[in-house]
Amino acid sequence: MTMTTKANDQEAVVTKPVRNAHVIRSDTEALSIAQEVAEVIRQGAIERDQNRRLPQAEVELLSERGIYGLCVPKKFGGPGISGVTLGNLFRILAAADPSVAQIPQNHFCWAAVLWLGTPEQEAFFFECFLRGERLGNAASENSRKRPGDHDTTARKVAGGYQVSGKKFYSTGALFAHWIPVFANDEEGRSNIFFIRHGSEGLQIVDDWAGMGQRTTASGTTLLKEVFVPDSHVIPFYKIGEGSQIWTALGGYIHGAIDLGIAEEALADLKEYILTKGRPWVENPFDEHAKEPFVIKRFGELIVELHAAQALLRRAGEAIDEYYRLLTESSCLDARFAVADFRYLASEVAVKISNELFPLTGARATLHQYDLDRHWRNARTHTLHDPDRWKAYHIGNYFLNGQPPPPKAYV
Repeated sequence: MTMTTKANDQEAVVTKPVRNAHVIRSDTEALSIAQEVAEVIRQGAIERDQNRRLPQAEVELLSERGIYGLCVPKKFGGPGISGVTLGNLFRILAAADPSVAQIPQNHFCWAAVLWLGTPEQEAFFFECFLRGERLGNAASENSRKRPGDHDTTARKVAGGYQVSGKKFYSTGALFAHWIPVFANDEEGRSNIFFIRHGSEGLQIVDDWAGMGQRTTASGTTLLKEVFVPDSHVIPFYKIGEGSQIWTALGGYIHGAIDLGIAEEALADLKEYILTKGRPWVENPFDEHAKEPFVIKRFGELIVELHAAQALLRRAGEAIDEYYRLLTESSCLDARFAVADFRYLASEVAVKISNELFPLTGARATLHQYDLDRHWRNARTHTLHDPDRWKAYHIGNYFLNGQPPPPKAYV
């Protein structure tokens, strides 16, 4: 059985089979359901953040309403939504609660590499996703090694592998039906081991204690000789040395989450200024909202937010163009379009959530408003991969014509 350690005296998370999951059939329906689900998620966002209450019911709702099935291509019975729709879907969910939005991010990333396996493996897992089953994540390790350098081992046995090790940043693993674990086989090749929730020797510990994204449950996964059948092993080493769309896809979703944080922070800023702010002593007007300096700064933030929104669309269209052409050049175009978007969305999320307080005042820091969650979430989530390397690769390509390495987060 999977052991799930309790935290903060909460009941342990129990991952249940999804019954009667809805299958979304179009981009329009996907965005409509995202808005519907977001309204439910938003209602408890502050309470969950303040009490570190895990969003089990909210994640179950994502499955039931068909969000997890959106990764399935049309040829396997899914809707095959566009990249733009995918970005807007995560933006909408993240505005409601970025912790909830981050949980399915890995599901879409690892579903996108199933083509490395057999057609039978694709068909099997895509059918699971249409039923509402969820992928978690156990890729990274809490060490001083580079991401991708794994101490987790996979030993070949009859019919499969035995996987042992310790993973961290296991976002979504607590809620997952399947946990993709990265490990090298005995030949030193990187594989993804899709481990079924409930497997013997699997333990998931809810020990994530970051200042932001508090309820992503991005804690520890422990594996002790967990058996994984050959049919659940994806040969990640076959991805090759060319440009890789999966890093861009991950970055695109992360950027959409940052953008959602920025939009909600700006909406809360506006609401506070209009309904709670009081005029400064030197303000010539009786309303805080009419102070010229406040108006000017709010306008500047609006311009930057609009720029990030435009880059979301541009990046999504570039991803769609790659899937239409499947060429090296279209993949590189998509990677740079995503890098532009991710860089600006990260900057805007931190900037708007930080500016929220100088434009309001000391009362806005009161616990009851929980407005600091926007900055904590933005500052934490934007650290996923460093912007400085994105700026370097963008500059090195457009100045020196040097494309980024295949595995760069660009």
